[in-house]
This record gives sequence, structure tokens and C-alpha cells, in this order.
Amino acid sequence: MKNITPLFLVILACACHRQEPTPGSWDMCPAPRSISFAEDSVTIHPGKLKIKEISDPSLGAGLKPFQQQECYKLEVSKGGITLTAASETGLLRGRQTLLKALSEGRCVKLPSATIWDYPEYSYRAFMLDCGRHYFPVETIKEILDVMAVHQMNEFHWHLSEDQGWRLEIKKYPRLTEVGSVRAGDPVPGQKDHNGIPHSGFYTQAEARDIVAYAAERGIEVIPEIDLPGHMKAALASYPELGCTGGPYEVACEWGVLDDVLCAGKEHTLAFVKDVLSEVMDIFPSRYIHLGGDECPKVRWEACPHCQSKIKELGLKADGKKTAEELLQSWFMDQASAFVEARGRRSIVWNDVLVDWGNDVIGAPSHNTVIAGWMRPVSTEIAVREGYDAIFCPVGHLYLSAADGNALKGEAYFRRVLDAPVPKKILGVEACLWSERVSEPDSILWRILPRLSAVAELQWSAPASRDYSSFLLRVKRMQELYTAHGWAWNPAAE
Repeated sequence: MKNITPLFLVILACACHRQEPTPGSWDMCPAPRSISFAEDSVTIHPGKLKIKEISDPSLGAGLKPFQQQECYKLEVSKGGITLTAASETGLLRGRQTLLKALSEGRCVKLPSATIWDYPEYSYRAFMLDCGRHYFPVETIKEILDVMAVHQMNEFHWHLSEDQGWRLEIKKYPRLTEVGSVRAGDPVPGQKDHNGIPHSGFYTQAEARDIVAYAAERGIEVIPEIDLPGHMKAALASYPELGCTGGPYEVACEWGVLDDVLCAGKEHTLAFVKDVLSEVMDIFPSRYIHLGGDECPKVRWEACPHCQSKIKELGLKADGKKTAEELLQSWFMDQASAFVEARGRRSIVWNDVLVDWGNDVIGAPSHNTVIAGWMRPVSTEIAVREGYDAIFCPVGHLYLSAADGNALKGEAYFRRVLDAPVPKKILGVEACLWSERVSEPDSILWRILPRLSAVAELQWSAPASRDYSSFLLRVKRMQELYTAHGWAWNPAAE
């Protein structure tokens, strides 16, 4: 046995002296691509478990490259356990499948089976907003453990907001000295905040530790620095980056705010490149998320610097796109080009390309990945316009949405499972925004067990997404959550 993940070793370390075998099951989420059963069964003793692992680069020949990278074949019989994969990542995925069958750490009696498996999409993400509320490193690691169980491979880490800057940037220390602290949270129905300060940020050492922890579980950490909007914490730290020059305060209200980065000042773009340079030094991810959403243009319309830049670039309104919208496209392209020069790809929210009216209002570089959050058609338009796209519509995959958390019974899962996933997309992402989530313990309750449904969209073949089968498998997942001590919402019971 080699290179078993720490999470896996926790299970293997549990001895089962004098225990009667517990009936096991291969029911799990996401559903494996295929599973065939023999007529016999095998008793697995976790404390004595031996796995023969085989690296076979030819396994999965003919699959898409990303599918071959993660494919595995798991054979469990009285003759032993054999796990074959084309890469170390595939071995990780196969170990995770076996882990779920051994979730209670006891002697388990399982049907002999052969599992052949690989993912539907290369991008299978969960996003956590740490800008509005900071969550400790231990919470982030627990989320990564949960993601690994669901065969997810991308942790989208939202690190900057109007309400807080959460990542140490050594060239700009005031981003965390000032920008990571706000005076309080808004009180529903009142103008004033609650007066309870909220603060916190991640040092670069902590961020690197999280990157390493995620990598052990086959997960890439994608940082998001949201720009040019949602930047009031940065403006409070460095007022010269705004159109008016301030003074600004770290926001104590939610919503879309008018104060954004000034796109007309040269030193604003220099600031963005400096920040992204440090971010890319910390995070070796293929993708860097640049945000680009909800950027009001009211300050730019009145800003002499922005209007001068519009004139300099020869940007003109064309009936659908205003000059200021074209200025945002230019600004985002500058940031994206800087990211691409370091061998990475940028991701932006669909606002940069398409608006709520489904009109194409921007023209980002076609190497940019579009995350379609507004509605399913936003992703469809991005694909039609020739972009790689991520499906993450608010109505189906925002797990923080109050209406979704209030659903009961079948509707609780159907909101996710019935999402109209477009063809030819890069992948699927679920998002948890933290306006209403201030305590770490409440995160898991909001995402579990619906993350099992998300995993079905991300990993499993469309033909295997049978709802009756899913209900049986998700019950097994709920047992696993309980065994791990993870809180979950019983709304579907």
C-alpha cells in the first residue's frame, strides 16, 4: 500500500477485534460510471487491509485526456483488492470510493464488485466566500475533506470583498491591516450595523498550507480577487485607487456598492498586477479568478480619469454596450493578459460578457473562462460565443440561497438535480456566499446533503442520474456524514 491520503489512513487505522462484520454497500454519491457484481461477498478488515495498487498509463486509452487522468478500476473480491489507475490522481479517486464503503471503520461485508469510473467534467468545484465572513483554517480544511469525499477537484476561494480583504499581500500591508476589519454586520430592516467588529485574514503561509492540504486530496485551490467591483475594502486601505479618492470605509452593508476601482488611473492597474503577482506566487493553480461581476459604472461616468482613458482607447457606445462597459472589458483584458503571461487562465463571472437581459455587452479575450451565475442561459450564451464556460446558476447551485435551504422533501434535491446543464461546458460549480453564514458550524448544514446532488451533476454520467437510485445512495452518504461528525440538513427526510 502506498501514498494513502491522511483521511484514508484514519479509516485504515481502526481495528475491528471481535466485531461482527457490518453489512456494507457500494451505494454512494457520485454514482460510479459502472459497477458489476459477483455472486459472493468479501469481509474487509480495515486494520488488516492490503491493497494492490497498479499504475497503468494505458488505462482509459480513448477517453478524453482529463478523464484518463482521473479514471480508475477498483476490483474487490475474496482474492484481494486491486486498484488500477493511469495516474496518481486516479488512485486518489479510487481510494476515495473504497473509503466510502468503509466509512464506519469497522469490519465490513461487501458484495464482490468491479468498479470502472471516470468523471463527466474536468472542472468540479465548490466555492466558499470568505470575504463577507472570515472562516478559520481548520474550517477550510474540513471543507476540503468534504469535497474529497464527493470527488470534487477545484476549491474556488473567494478572498476579497467590499466587506473584507482576506489574503496577506506583502507589498500592500494595509489591505489586511485596514481592509480585513469592519465595524459590524448589517441588521435587517435597520440602517445601522450591529456594532460587533468582524475581522480575519489568511497569511501567505496559511494559504500555502491550505494549497498543500488540498493537493493531498486531489484538489486545486483557485483564488479569486474580485475586480474592479466589490473592492471597497481595498479602497478603504488605499483610497487613491478609487475615482473620488475617498475617504472610504470597509463596507458594513451587503449588496452592490457604487465605489469601485478607478479604471482610468495607471497606478490602479499597477496595483492589480502587483496583487496578482503575489497571488500567483502562492497559488500554483491553472486558473486565477478575477471576478468582474456587479461593477456599477456611476463613478466611471463622472470620473475624469476614466473618461480620459475611454477617449484615449477610442471606446464608443454602440447601442448595446456603453463606453464604460467597454472600459471594463479593456480593464479585465489587461488583468487577464497579465495572468496568461504567467501561464495561467483567468475565470470571470458572466457579467463581463452577458447581462441580466441576456444581451452580450462585453468582449473578453476568448482564452478567458466564463462562469455563468445569473441563469442557465448565461452559460449557454458563453458557449455559443465560443468560450469555455462553467455552469453555476444562482437558481440551482447557490447553496446559500434562503429559498433553497427552506425547501423540503423531493424539492430539496430536485433544485440541483433538475438543473438544465448545457452541453460543451468545462464543468459545474456550487457556491456558498456568506452574507447569511457567519458561523463555521453552519456551513456544512447548508451544503449537506445537497453536495451529493451537485457531485452527481459533476462526476456521474447523465444516464446514471436516476432519482430513485440517488435517494438510496444519498441515505448512505448521510450515514457517512454522521460518522465523520459533519452536520447535515435533514430537509429531504
